[in-house]
Amino acid sequence: MAEDLQIEKDLTRDLLTRLNDPNMHVRETAAEALALTTEDEDWRPQELILQGGIEILKERLLEKNLHIVSSVLEIIIATAANDGEEELISAGIIAILDTMRDHRDPGIRERVREALWLLEPEVEDVVTSKPQDEY
Repeated sequence: MAEDLQIEKDLTRDLLTRLNDPNMHVRETAAEALALTTEDEDWRPQELILQGGIEILKERLLEKNLHIVSSVLEIIIATAANDGEEELISAGIIAILDTMRDHRDPGIRERVREALWLLEPEVEDVVTSKPQDEY
């Protein structure tokens, strides 16, 4: 079990490092590989968060390469769906996603909508009821 955790930690570190590589093809491969790891039913975003992955994902959302952006959106969606919403919101992901709502690519627009649906609070959650006055 401890060995599996170390492997996950090392893999995450390696992929996050590659997401910052100057070569676009290396970044694309790393983004796709990291997105694939999120499909494992045991995947949890803690290691990604602990290693500063949210900031790296933010930067990759600004890529021109649609494959990278699409994979990063998949990672963000998986992170939000696995109890990582607070970290994503704190990092300012919603503001970046808001600028992407009208992206030229329909697949990107769909993933952005899905991510925002997971991250934006529902109106019912924001509105608090006024306690009734007791007379």
